[in-house]
Amino acid sequence: MALFGKKKKVDVPGNEPAENKESNSVTEEMKIILEAREEEQQEKEAKALERQIAQEESGKEIELLETQAKDAADKILKGDIVPAGMNFYLVCDEIPMGTIPEKEGNLIVRGNIRGTVKKDTDVFLYQGKGDKFSVRIERIRNDNREYVDELSDERAELEITRGDIPQAVNPDEDASRPVQRFAVLTDAKGIEDMSDPACKGMAGCGNPRTIAMLCEYGRFNKEPLYFGTVMDSLMTSEFITIVKMGSPKNGRSSISFAGVSPKKEPDTTYLPVFTDNRLAMMAQKSGFGKQGGLDQRLALSFAQVAAISRDNRHQGFLVNPGGPVTITIPKDLIDKMVETPLFIERFGRGAGDNASLALGGSGNRSLDNFIANGGPNMPGIKKMIIKNPTNNPEFMAIEKAVRSYCGSHADIAKLLILVTFPEDNPKDQSYLCLVDCPEDSFSAECKGLLNVMKPFLRSVKKVQFQLYSKFPKPEGMAAKMNWLYSKLPQ
Repeated sequence: MALFGKKKKVDVPGNEPAENKESNSVTEEMKIILEAREEEQQEKEAKALERQIAQEESGKEIELLETQAKDAADKILKGDIVPAGMNFYLVCDEIPMGTIPEKEGNLIVRGNIRGTVKKDTDVFLYQGKGDKFSVRIERIRNDNREYVDELSDERAELEITRGDIPQAVNPDEDASRPVQRFAVLTDAKGIEDMSDPACKGMAGCGNPRTIAMLCEYGRFNKEPLYFGTVMDSLMTSEFITIVKMGSPKNGRSSISFAGVSPKKEPDTTYLPVFTDNRLAMMAQKSGFGKQGGLDQRLALSFAQVAAISRDNRHQGFLVNPGGPVTITIPKDLIDKMVETPLFIERFGRGAGDNASLALGGSGNRSLDNFIANGGPNMPGIKKMIIKNPTNNPEFMAIEKAVRSYCGSHADIAKLLILVTFPEDNPKDQSYLCLVDCPEDSFSAECKGLLNVMKPFLRSVKKVQFQLYSKFPKPEGMAAKMNWLYSKLPQ
């Protein structure tokens, strides 16, 4: 009898052992998981690469903006347009609160030095509403955290005395931060009286705070605090613009203001203004405005710039169109600026709404043009009536304020106030102030007189001024004048 072994099992497809089926099933699941993990890892790597590229691009942009700011500063500090006395400036972009000064009461600021700063130098701190404080640099620390006596064109930490920065009288004034972020530290003196509404002399000394802020504009202009600080700086500055003076008539000349159109806005006209008289002169030498014969330069307060740059011709103004940094202030932004407490406090509500009034006229363009072109006897022009003011409480208050002002200003020899209006519109009245003073002080005296008259303007709300020596006087008028104020017996 033969002995046979077990019959060999034939493999049938799809009839694998149960344990093999389990093994294969797990492998498929793991494959899906691994693929998902790989996709997730690739996504993470892609995002990491994007962040790296973005950081590199941001770093390049920061480096570019820093280079542009330094180049702009070099053009100011190493050229012929450096503000008077400026060897350096620093925009305080960081006010570290954790760093303890060596001397109690001192302050620490950080920023990029433009130019050269030296230890033990008396300098000025510009901030706020045109405030200027005197302080002293006591220690300089470079970017390597080393103390040095002198530093040029490098990031620095400066320890300064508090100087005449006022102490806070209550906690609401934030006594821990006497220096505001984006304050300007420089050895450029600027002008003496920062509270002068006309900022007289700012353009003559180079507007040190404003030019420093503009040079750093590309680095910080996206920060709301910096942008707002620049706007405050503009409102406390004086500017130069280039104008065309018409042929004089009866001692007065008409003025035509320039307009420029940027390449990106060929159909939009802006008023060009300069922070420094020398910047305006450089623009003239390079051909700016020559086609229109614009060969005269005129100093303007911000209120005057605001009014002129929003007339029927202009859509705002350009600051320093010839560089080193040019910024555009459009009309809609000026509309907001003239409504700020800072503007109203310095110039009065509505001071930036009428170019005629801002330039010392009556506020009525047609009347100002009429006076400028010959006065009441000009052929073909409607007749103007000139009379003495009504002796009411309003005028009595004005008379008292004006007498007091004239008595403290040696340049004013005599002053007369009349009332003028068109014959066909008696309600359109203006005070006409005839001022007998030197011509070179006439503009300043007009601004001073207007300030003392403003609080009392009620029934007559407009004021115009005329230098007596250039006023077209009808025959016999001089003999009949009864001066409101006279240093000499009448």
